[in-house]
Amino acid sequence: TKQLGTSSFDRGNGVTSDSSDNIYVTGYTYGDLDGNTSSGESDIFLVKYNSSGTKQWTKQLGTSSNDVGMDVTTDSSGNIYVTGYTGGGLDGNTNSGKEDIFLVKYNSSGTKQWTKQLGTTLSDEGSGVTTDSSGNIYVTGGTVGGLDGNTSSGSGDIFLVKYNSSGIKQ
Repeated sequence: TKQLGTSSFDRGNGVTSDSSDNIYVTGYTYGDLDGNTSSGESDIFLVKYNSSGTKQWTKQLGTSSNDVGMDVTTDSSGNIYVTGYTGGGLDGNTNSGKEDIFLVKYNSSGTKQWTKQLGTTLSDEGSGVTTDSSGNIYVTGGTVGGLDGNTSSGSGDIFLVKYNSSGIKQ
């Protein structure tokens, strides 16, 4: 059993492992997690543990608004992908309205590779992420608006978006 936190509120939302049995956890924190600095309200975090449960590194990412990591996955090359939602412009991206979907790629050393943000003027949330054998990344979740030119069916719709390994929306 491993426990990690701040004096504020912290929560894990997603967990996965890679082909070397490393374990990755994402969620959100309202504090300075593991020596990182809070960006504002809640921040996204990503923690890597090795197969013995020894913590390898902790990454924290956010804006002055609420930012939440909801799910995490890996690919066959050892890259890590985190999705969730942000209330701000994450890593220099522009917020489309309320909460936007984000997808962040890290390499196995925890170095951020890129950050993508997608949304409508209403609330959008990435809640699941996976990869395929060709290195594509798929994000699903919910949107209240008409995402990417689609028409909203009502109060909340399901979405699926595909990115290639370079972060280009397909």
